[in-house]
This record gives sequence, structure tokens and C-alpha cells, in this order.
Amino acid sequence: MQIKSDKELGRQIRSDFFLEDGYTSLNHGSYGTYPKVVRPVLHDLQLKAELNPDRWLRRDMFLELKKNKEALSGLLHCDQDELVFVTNAMTGINTVLRSIPLSAGDKIICFSTAYNSVTGTLEFVKNSDKIELILIDLVYPLSDDEVLSKVEEAIERHGKIKACVFDAISSVPAVRFPFEQMISLLRQHDILSVVDGAHAIGQIPLNLHELDPDFFITNCHKWLFAPRGAALLYVPFRNQRLIHPAVINSCYADHSDPSDKSSTFQKEFEWPGTSDFSNFMCITTALGFRKSLGGEDVIMNYCHDLAVKGGQVAADILGTSVMENDAKSLTVAMVNVEIPLKNPTLTEDGVIQAFIDKLIYEHQCMAPVYPHNGKWYTRLSAQVYNDVEDFKVVANALKEVCQELETK
Repeated sequence: MQIKSDKELGRQIRSDFFLEDGYTSLNHGSYGTYPKVVRPVLHDLQLKAELNPDRWLRRDMFLELKKNKEALSGLLHCDQDELVFVTNAMTGINTVLRSIPLSAGDKIICFSTAYNSVTGTLEFVKNSDKIELILIDLVYPLSDDEVLSKVEEAIERHGKIKACVFDAISSVPAVRFPFEQMISLLRQHDILSVVDGAHAIGQIPLNLHELDPDFFITNCHKWLFAPRGAALLYVPFRNQRLIHPAVINSCYADHSDPSDKSSTFQKEFEWPGTSDFSNFMCITTALGFRKSLGGEDVIMNYCHDLAVKGGQVAADILGTSVMENDAKSLTVAMVNVEIPLKNPTLTEDGVIQAFIDKLIYEHQCMAPVYPHNGKWYTRLSAQVYNDVEDFKVVANALKEVCQELETK
């Protein structure tokens, strides 16, 4: 929904954030950042824990957590009791993959574009439970239909599949995955859908009841403006008996018997041990800030339009092209642009680290680079505090670093 706002998005509202003067960031996708209005709320919540630790941690805190979860359930169109807070998407992924009942020989579909820590988790599960990973290689740009066809072929070839782990929006390349169609396809084959939506909430609209995934994980500290260490795990009621938190507490109970209709799901996730839960309780403030900018539609449209326009501007400066398919379905608020690096003097990891150091310390900007299909790309994130001039600054810096690293 669009809400009337007097604020014009772009560098005019950069002062609403803590980003230091002279620093140009097109890397919101990595760590996010929160607006200044969140800081006093965060500090007040932390102070309450010190003024009366027992009252806060035993009683009052849970009322605040409930308010924030209720606000999120409205945004995501689901029941608040289908949501639990976790510190980040990787905690949610580990929770699901290490809870799903697996037997030796079970098969899980995964993709070459998975976040590297997700790949590591899958390798751990494979070695621990003696399962088989069915890896589907994705070389972009691809159409949504091409991606779905690869999955259908894998299902036909490998027979009974237990689960499939896939992104809503991948990290690198930063492309929108056809996760809606994928959930539906997997349901037809009785395959559990595990959606890594780390970049989803705040970047694209979500209706979890309509989508009906088996599991959905998303970070609130990336695109939603919550403080770091705030993520959500969505588990529909039908699957809650399968899932236990990564950190087991005293409320643990076995619900493996399908006839057992009792539930300890919320209680098991409610208390992972003494910690600072303040990040989770800042979400309503972050949502209020987003409303002050015009609401979700205004923010998402601005960031998408800027990513498309800024990506092309960057490509023109670099003399390359944007990674996109014919349907223009890949780019959301992150755009992938090829960089002119053909014969670098360093190893692959050396190139990545050199760009980080040179961009941050020599050019006072940041956008990550990565290799894909024999080429080098940069991922440029568009956020409400960015404008096209930022894309020009970063593109020129990337061009200069490419020239420095190119084999003479």
C-alpha cells in the first residue's frame, strides 16, 4: 500500500542513516543498516534489561516480542504463531535442515548458486545423515522456465526426493529465483520446500499463506531496517512437529508421532538462553520508518527502478552489460553488472579481497565482485538513501581497480 509522504527518496534522506560522510555504499545487501530513529528504541530496550533484569527477561520482554511478531505476521500474511525469531538466516537454515527427519539415501535438491554457508550446511547434513545431494548447476542469465525445467528434469531422473533448498533472491548472482512456481512444483511431487529468503522481506512483497512453503527463512536486518541479528523462521502449523531450534532448551519434546497434536514449537524457540533480544523488538519502529517514506510499495518500486537505471549507467561506464533475461525478471533491488576484468594477476580469492580493500580504503565505497560463468561481475544494491550518482561513483572506482589488477 502506498502512503503519502513528504520525503523524497535518495541522498536527500541519507541523513536519516548513520552512514559516514564521503562513503558511498552500494552494498546494502550484505549487512543492511538501520535508520537513526531505531537507535534510541534499541538503547531503551537494552536499558530496560539492566534496570530490572528479572522483570524484563521473565515477563515484560515477551509482551514486546509478541507485538513485533504480530506486526510481521500482518506484513507477511500469516499467523503469528507460525513465526519464530532467530538471529539470522543461517540459524534458520541450520534449524530446518538439522531438524527434518532424514534417513540414509534420502535425496535433497540444491543449486550451485546457493549461499556458501548454505552449501556448507548441506554438506554437513550429507556427511552426518548419509544423504544424497542433487546439485543443479545454474548459469545465468536464465529464464524462469529454464530454471523450473532443470528441476523437473532432476525430479524425473532421480525419483523420490525428500526436500529442495532454494533462494527467493540469490546472493550471487543477485537474481530473483522463481520461488513461487518452485513451491508449487515441489508440492505436486510431495517434496518439502525450504526457502532461503535472506534477501526477501523488505525487497519483495510476501504472502506466506498464499505461497504455502514448508519452511521460509528471512532476515529483517537486511532490507527491512532492523538492527543486525534479527531474522524470522516461518513454519506452517502442519510442519511444526518436525522442527526444533538449533539451541535446545528445557521445553524440548518429541513430536515425531503424527497422531501427537500437542505443540511446544513456540516455547522451544522462545528462550535460546540468556541473550540480548532487543533487535527483535525494534522491528515495529523500522516498519514505522518505512511507512514514513511512503510504505512498502514506494520503497520497493524506488529501489527496483534505481537498480535497473543505475545498473545500466554502471554498465555504460564499465563498457559491459547487465546480467538480465529477456523477461527482465532477474533484477529486484540488486543488479549484476559485468566488470572489465579478463586476466587478473591474482587468484580468484585474491581478486575478491583486493577489490574489498581497494574500494573501502582507497575509494571510500563498496560493492562486492564475484566470478560467474567465466566472467567477473559486481553486485550493486539500490537502497532508499542511494541515487544514480552513487552508481557512477562506484562504477568509476570499479573500473580503476580492474585496470590495476589486469595482467599487463
